[in-house]
Amino acid sequence: MSLGLILLAIAVVGSFPARNPQTFRERYGKPLSETFLVRPDIVVSAFYGPSGNTCELAIVPKDPGTIFTAPNSLTIDNRRLEEIENELVPEGERGKFKITNVIDASCPPENHCSGIEYRWEKIVISRNDGDGGSRLGLIRWNRDECGKKLGLD
Repeated sequence: MSLGLILLAIAVVGSFPARNPQTFRERYGKPLSETFLVRPDIVVSAFYGPSGNTCELAIVPKDPGTIFTAPNSLTIDNRRLEEIENELVPEGERGKFKITNVIDASCPPENHCSGIEYRWEKIVISRNDGDGGSRLGLIRWNRDECGKKLGLD
């Protein structure tokens, strides 16, 4: 084998450490988040705390034909979103229900800030309103490792 081929093989192998999840973790450590396809058109990104416990779940429409999340113009029907929320965190795991807040804010250029928030003892579920559904669903845990407290005490 020529020296040029050997150097090329070393360069190719050494230049792309993320060939699979194991090599990626060997180089960078445990992931801070992962994204899962929970429905053909909906993805959930899970964000983890230092202990590996889930701190936040972001539920968004998937852009058809790609692996990426959809632009803010696509929405999830609120009944489907509630079904997914219940699948991810059943009501019995949320703690005592506290309050529902309506968020009515204006954020130019496309007013993506209004929505609704449901607060339980252990989690907060937020939905970002869109035409005919929600652009985003967030589930956040009230754990010390997840950053600031969510005002649930």
